Amino acid sequence: MQESETPHLVAEALRRLIEQKMREVTRHNIVRQESFTERLEDLMIRYMRQQLTSAEMIAELVAMAKEVSADARRGERFDPPLNHAELAFYDAVANHGLAKALMGDDTLAEIARALVTDIRKNLSVDWLSREPVRAKLRSRVRRLLAKFDYPPEEERAAVDLVIKQMEAFANEWSPKA
Repeated sequence: MQESETPHLVAEALRRLIEQKMREVTRHNIVRQESFTERLEDLMIRYMRQQLTSAEMIAELVAMAKEVSADARRGERFDPPLNHAELAFYDAVANHGLAKALMGDDTLAEIARALVTDIRKNLSVDWLSREPVRAKLRSRVRRLLAKFDYPPEEERAAVDLVIKQMEAFANEWSPKA
C-alpha cells in the first residue's frame, strides 16, 4: 500500500462508520435521514471532484460524525423531552420553514406528541394497503394540524410527510392480525 492511499482509506472507513451511525440514529426519521444522506453524498462528490483534499474530507467527516451523534439526543432539549418517534414527527411538521417560523418549537412539539398518540391509537391492521383507511388517517392528521392552527398553505406537504413518516413506523406500530 502506498502512503498516498492511506488518507483515502481513512476517509472511506470514516464514511462507512458515519453511514452506519446515521442508519441507527435516523432509522425511523425520514427528514433527518434524507438530510444526512444528501450531505454525505455532497461531501463524497466534492471529494471525488477533488474540491476537497483528503485532510479536509476527513475533517468534514469527523464533524458530521459528531453532528450525527448529537442528533440522537436532540429530543432532550424539549420540555418534556421528545422520544425518537415524537422527534421524527416533529421533524415532519417542522420541515416547512413557514410553519416553524410562525408556530415555534413548543407548539410543533405538542403537535408531534398529539400525532404519535392519535396515530398509534387509530392504526388498523390494513392501513397500509387499503386506501379508505389511509384517507381516514389523512383526515385525522389534517384535523389535528388545523386544531393547532398549522399554516394552511403548508398543510398538504406536512400531511404527505406525516403519512410517509407513519410508513417508516408501520412494522413497529401496526396491530397484528
